[in-house]
Amino acid sequence: MMIISLTLLITLLSTISGCLQQEETPEDNNHNNTIPVNENSTIYVGSIYADYSTIQEAINAAKNDDTIIVQKGSYNELITMNKTITLIGEDKNTTIIDFNPNYAISQVPIVNINADNCSIENLHITLSDNSVIAQGISINSKNNIIKNNIITKVANGIALSVYSESNTIINNQIKNNLIGILTSGSMNNNISNNIFSDNTQYSIYLSIDSDKNNVSFNIMNNSQYGIRVKGAHYNKVYKNCIKNNDVGIYCCCGAESNYFYNNTLVNNSLRNAYEYSDLFNIWYDYTSSNGNYWDNYTGSDENHDGIGDTPYKIPDAGNQDSYPLMTPPLDVPCNQ
Repeated sequence: MMIISLTLLITLLSTISGCLQQEETPEDNNHNNTIPVNENSTIYVGSIYADYSTIQEAINAAKNDDTIIVQKGSYNELITMNKTITLIGEDKNTTIIDFNPNYAISQVPIVNINADNCSIENLHITLSDNSVIAQGISINSKNNIIKNNIITKVANGIALSVYSESNTIINNQIKNNLIGILTSGSMNNNISNNIFSDNTQYSIYLSIDSDKNNVSFNIMNNSQYGIRVKGAHYNKVYKNCIKNNDVGIYCCCGAESNYFYNNTLVNNSLRNAYEYSDLFNIWYDYTSSNGNYWDNYTGSDENHDGIGDTPYKIPDAGNQDSYPLMTPPLDVPCNQ
C-alpha cells in the first residue's frame, strides 16, 4: 500500500514539474529582454512638482508627440517649437507667456512654430514692453491647431507664413494688437469661432496669394477694417459678425473670386464693404442664394422670403449682393 502511494506521489510531482516547465510567462515571451516603454509622455512646467521651470527647457527635452502642461504663472521667454508638441496651459487667464526682454529686440515671435502637427491651447500670450515689436504666434508649418488662447498687445496676433497651410485657428480671443491674424501666401487654413476686438488696423488680413482659406463664425469688432483681402483668391468668408469697424470688408489689389455670404455687417461707420471697381468677388452663396445682412440696406421683401427684392450695391465697386438678407442669420455669433 505504501509502495502504491509513493508511486502516485512521484507521478504527481513529475506532472506538476512538467507543467511548470512548459508554461511561459510574458517575460519569457520577450526574447529580446526589452522593457515596454510608453512612447508619448507628459511633461510639466512650473514651480510646483514640475519637471522644468521654463517652457523652452521642456520643449528641448521632449520627444515628438509629447504633451507639455504649463502650470499657472507668468513665463518671460521666447519659445521655438521644432518638434511636434502639444502645449497646454492650465488656465488661459492665468497661464501667461509675458515676454519682457531686458535687451533691445524687435520683429520677433513670442511663440515660433516650425514643426507640423503642433497644438497650442489655453495660454495668454502678451508683451509687456510696448517698445518691442513682436508677433504673438508665428506659424511656419502645416496642420497645427491654435485653440482657446488669449493673444494681446503685439504687432500681429498670429502670423501665417508662406510655408504654412491647413492650420486650424479656433476659439481664441485676439485683441488689442495691431493686426489680429496676418496670412502671407498661406493656404487652406480654417479661422473660425474667434473673437477679434480692438485690433488697430485689421482683425484679419488675408494678404497676397493667401488662397482657399475658410473664415467663419468669427466676431470682428472695433478695428479700422474688419477683414482685408489683398491679392488673394477663392477664400470663403461666411457667418461672421463684422461690426463697429470703420470698414467691414475691404477687397483690393487683385483680390478676386472670393466668396462673402451669410455675414452680419452692422455699425461700420464708413462702409460695410469697399471693393476696387476692377475686381470680381461674389457676395452671396450660389447653393442657397443667400447673401449678407447689411444694416443699411433699404430694399423691401414683398414676397416675405427673407431675401431683399433688389440687390445691395457695393459702393463704388460696380458689384452687388444679389440676395441681401432682411434679418441677420441667427447662427452668426453676434445674433445669438
